[in-house]
Amino acid sequence: MSWGKGGSPRRVTWWAWLSYGVIVAEVVGGVALWFGDGWTFADGVQNFLVTDSLLAMTFALCGALVAWRRSRNPIGWLLLCGGAAHATTVLLVGLLSFGLVHGWTEPTLGVIVTAATASWPLGLRLFIPFALLLFPTGTLTRRFRPVAGLTVIIAVAFEWWSLITTSPYSVGGPPPYTGAFAIPVLEPIRPQLDLAAIVVPMLIDVVVLAVRYRDGDERQRRQMLWLMLAVLCAVPWAPFGISATSLQVLIFLQPVAMAIGLLRPQLFDIKLVVSRTLLYLVLSGAVVLLYSGVVLVFDLVLQSRLGDIGAALVALGVAIAFQPGRAWLQRGIDRLFYGDRGDPVRALRNLGDRLRRDPGSLDDLLTAVRESLRLPFAAFRLDGRETATSGQPGGRVEVLPLLSSDNGDVELVVGVRQGQSRLDPEDLRVLGVLVAPLAVAVRATVLSAELQASRQRLVSAREEERRRLRRDLHDGLGPTLSGLAFTTDAARNLVTAEPAGALELLGQLRAHANAAISEIRRLVDGLRPPAIDELGLVEALRQQADRLSYRAGGDPLRIVIDAPGGRLDLPAAVEVAAYRIVVEALTNAAKHSAADHARVQISVSDELRIEVADNGGSSSTAWAPGVGTASMAERAAEVDGWCRSGPSPGGGRVSAALPLDAGGGRRAGLTRSSPASPG
Repeated sequence: MSWGKGGSPRRVTWWAWLSYGVIVAEVVGGVALWFGDGWTFADGVQNFLVTDSLLAMTFALCGALVAWRRSRNPIGWLLLCGGAAHATTVLLVGLLSFGLVHGWTEPTLGVIVTAATASWPLGLRLFIPFALLLFPTGTLTRRFRPVAGLTVIIAVAFEWWSLITTSPYSVGGPPPYTGAFAIPVLEPIRPQLDLAAIVVPMLIDVVVLAVRYRDGDERQRRQMLWLMLAVLCAVPWAPFGISATSLQVLIFLQPVAMAIGLLRPQLFDIKLVVSRTLLYLVLSGAVVLLYSGVVLVFDLVLQSRLGDIGAALVALGVAIAFQPGRAWLQRGIDRLFYGDRGDPVRALRNLGDRLRRDPGSLDDLLTAVRESLRLPFAAFRLDGRETATSGQPGGRVEVLPLLSSDNGDVELVVGVRQGQSRLDPEDLRVLGVLVAPLAVAVRATVLSAELQASRQRLVSAREEERRRLRRDLHDGLGPTLSGLAFTTDAARNLVTAEPAGALELLGQLRAHANAAISEIRRLVDGLRPPAIDELGLVEALRQQADRLSYRAGGDPLRIVIDAPGGRLDLPAAVEVAAYRIVVEALTNAAKHSAADHARVQISVSDELRIEVADNGGSSSTAWAPGVGTASMAERAAEVDGWCRSGPSPGGGRVSAALPLDAGGGRRAGLTRSSPASPG
C-alpha cells in the first residue's frame, strides 16, 4: 500500500475527501431545493437551514483536512461525522420545502421531518463533544471515561428532547412521529432548555480542557489555547443576548480551532493573542461592571440620579482606576502564560529554592528555568554536547554562555516558544539574572562529577595494580621460591651420599636465588624505579635515554634532556608520573618513528612542565589513541595534571603539566588556562 501525506494511506485520504464531497453535495442539494421553491433567506434562517449549512460545511472542511494529514487521529473523522449529520438535516429540510410546494403526502413529509429532527443533534451533541474530549491527542484516558459516559447520556437525552417536539420547523409540515410523546408542560420553556442543553455540555468540555491544559506538555497546551481563543471570541456576544441559534453560529469556531491546533499550532504566538484577548475582555467587563455598579448605587441606594457632571466624574474615576488595574491584571495573565519573566526576583527565588532542595541535580535546575519562563526546552551543553535536558526540543533555540574553563565551555540552551522567532527582551533579562547562580551550580556539579570520576579512576588503578602484583608474585616469584625449596631439600638429601650431586644442586640453588632476586627487583621497579631514589628524576631519565638511544636493528636515536641543574625536589607521585610519561614518549619515538633526534624539556614553577619532541616528520593523519597514549594521560590524571600527545609540523610531540601542590587538585585545573592541543 502506498502512503500519502502525513504517513496516511492514500485510500484513507480518498475516503476523507470523498466524505467531504458527499457532505458538500448534500448541502448544495438542500439549499438548491429550498431557494428553488421560492423560499427566502429569512425563512432559511428561521428554519435553521443557514446555521446547519454553515456548521456542515465548516465541520466537513476541517474534518477532511485533519483526516487527510492526521488519519490516525479520530478527531478528523468525528468532525466529518458532525458535518454529515448537519448536512443530512439541510438536505431533508430542502426536501421538506420541495414536498410542501408539490403536495407530497402527510406520511412522507412526516418521515422527512422525523429524520431531519434526528440528524443534527448527533453532530451538535455527540460527535463534536467527543472530538473536544479527545482533543488534541485523539486518546481518552481512564480519568475522563466517566465524562465520556456523561456525554453519551446527555446526547441521548438531547436526541430524545429534539424528537418529541410538536413543531420543529416553521415552514410547515407535520410534527415528527415521535411528537406524540411530547410533554406539554415543558413546551413553553423549550428555548431555554435547548440553550441549557448546549451550554451545559460546553461547560463540561471547558473543564476537561482546563484539566488537560494543566497536565499537558508545551505542545498540547499551545494546541488547546486555540480552543480557548475560540471560546473568548464568543464572549463579546454575551451583552447582545445568547440564544441557541447564536450559539450554533459561534460553535463553528471550535472545529476551526481544532484544525489549526492539530495542523499548524505554531502559526503565530497564540499565547500572546490569548493573553491580550483575555486581558482586554476582563478589563472591559470590569469597567462596565464598575460603572454600572456606581450608577446603581446612586440610583437605588442614594435615591438620586447622576447628572452629566456626575456621570463624567464617575467615568473619570473609572479611567483613573483602569491603568493600575490593567497593570495588575496583565501581570497575573502574563504569569499564567509566560511565567515569571515579568518578575526576575521571583524567578531567582524559585531557582534558589531548587538549589537548596537538591543542589546536585542539573535536571531540576533546568526544569526550574523552563517553568519560570514557560519555555518548551532547556539544556546544559558542555563542549557542544548536551549533558542535561528538560522538556522536548522543538524549533528554534537560543544559546547563553555560562562559564569557560579548562574542562570545557558550558552553555545554557533554551527553546523558543512556538510561534516566536526568538526570545523576547523580557525573557533575556530574566535569563541574564539567572546566569550567575546557574554558572555556580553547574561549576559545583561538574567539579563534583569530576571528583567522583577521579576517585573511581584511582580506585580502579589501585585494584589493577594489586591484581598485577598478585599475578606477578603468583606466576613469577612464587614458582621461583618453590623451586628454591625443592632444590634445597634435594641437596640436603644428597650431601652425605653424593657430595658431588649436592654441590651441583647448590649451584642450581644459587642460580635460582639470583633469579628470585631479579624478579624482586623487577617488581620493585614496577612500583617505583629505584633509579629515581638513587639518582634523581633527571639523571634517571638520562640513564633510560642512554638505553633507548640504541635501537635494535635500526639507526641510533640521539636524545637530549634539557632540565634544571641539580636534584629536583618533587613529590614522589609527581616524580613517578613524570618518569613514566617521558619513558613512554621516548619508547614510542624509538619504536614507531623514523626520528634520529629527540628532545626532552623539563621546567619547574608551580607545576612540572614536560615536553618531548622528535623530528620524525609531519603526519597527515591523526594519531590513533593507543595503550601508550592512554597510559600517559592516566598517569597525569592521577596527580591532577594533564597530558596531550599528537603530531607536530616536525614530528611528534607530547606535552604534560603536573601540579606540585598536592591539595590543588581539580580546583587549580579550573582556573589555569591550558595550552592548545599540540598539532
